[in-house]
Amino acid sequence: MSSDESDVECESKQVTYTVVKPDWRHPDLHNWLKVFDQLHHRNHIDSWSLDKHGAFPHIRIGSQKVHKKVHVPLGLPINAYDPKWLEGREALYVKHVLCPKMEKYTFAHSSDMIAYVSNSPIAQYLISITFTYRLLSLEP
Repeated sequence: MSSDESDVECESKQVTYTVVKPDWRHPDLHNWLKVFDQLHHRNHIDSWSLDKHGAFPHIRIGSQKVHKKVHVPLGLPINAYDPKWLEGREALYVKHVLCPKMEKYTFAHSSDMIAYVSNSPIAQYLISITFTYRLLSLEP
């Protein structure tokens, strides 16, 4: 997934993690994966199960930060890789090492899924934290 940098929010004393996007990752893939993070939070919060084993998922805040030195997964669909990042690679590396699949994948979720995660308490909390950070001119 992505790298995270931790921080402690002053008011709630809750640890938050700033998501740092790998430089190879296309923004569409990055946004698509964020929905799974929100779904994981929502399912943990709304779980009807009495089984609450494991740590509560960390709160992750989006940012514009990019991580340049990170492992690049091989064999993903070509549109999973950032086009600018691909342009900076040698053609032989792309063809013989990265080996992207030429068939593009549609990184999209159903409108029901988006509505489900958008209406969750954690999504609302993340929106408020992001807004607060931007008001204070902090960097996520």
